[in-house]
Amino acid sequence: MRKLLIAVIFSLSVALGSVAAQRDYCFKNGGLKVQQTISFTLTGNGLEGTFDVSGYDGNASADEFAFTGTKQGQVLTIKFTGKVPYNVAPGTRTIRWTLGEKSLTVPMFGKDYNGHRGYISYTATFERCKEI
Repeated sequence: MRKLLIAVIFSLSVALGSVAAQRDYCFKNGGLKVQQTISFTLTGNGLEGTFDVSGYDGNASADEFAFTGTKQGQVLTIKFTGKVPYNVAPGTRTIRWTLGEKSLTVPMFGKDYNGHRGYISYTATFERCKEI
């Protein structure tokens, strides 16, 4: 009986320790045409989450793209389960995001609306979601 009690206490402490090591993150970017939301849970150095893309029309449903990754320092290395939900620069083999205290920066590739030079590589800044 004593061994069973010790095993239960040990199992509970391991479970509580792993839950305490998890941290949830949410970041949003309001673009010209769509709202993008990145949500993920960081457990140790591993992470998994979703990248949601939705229109500004309240009736439209969001497209959800799952991803996994790793964290080294402030750099997140990301792998999407399927298609990447945004354009990456030609030749990009590894997707790396940078986690800041209040924002997440994501390298992207898209039309240059300011300089009218065609398409460019740029860094989109996603701001931390407001807590409810």
